[in-house]
Amino acid sequence: MKSTISLAIFTALAVLCLAAMLAVTVIWMFLPARIVYQESSPVKTETYSIEVREHGWPYYVTPGQKQALDLIRSYTPVIWFSGFGYLFFFTAFGGFARLRLLQRRAAGADGPP
Repeated sequence: MKSTISLAIFTALAVLCLAAMLAVTVIWMFLPARIVYQESSPVKTETYSIEVREHGWPYYVTPGQKQALDLIRSYTPVIWFSGFGYLFFFTAFGGFARLRLLQRRAAGADGPP
């Protein structure tokens, strides 16, 4: 019973990791392009005062937009690789537990298979 509860918790965490990785990837793909190419200004004004270069061309954004771009660009790899690391270890330890269970069954410790 205890292992079933822990397996359910670890599986729920794995699903959350996958969902977070998917959400961050979608945000990373679409939000910076929308900010830079649709919501920015081609010239520097009072409101649009921070220069962002994309593909060699200058675009001017507001400080709030620049903060959003910096957050997306700095936290996407952190969330993505930490989720990937958890999923890797979740899969590896699940495989090791399954192999251990098969060895115990083969030795006759858990009864018939």
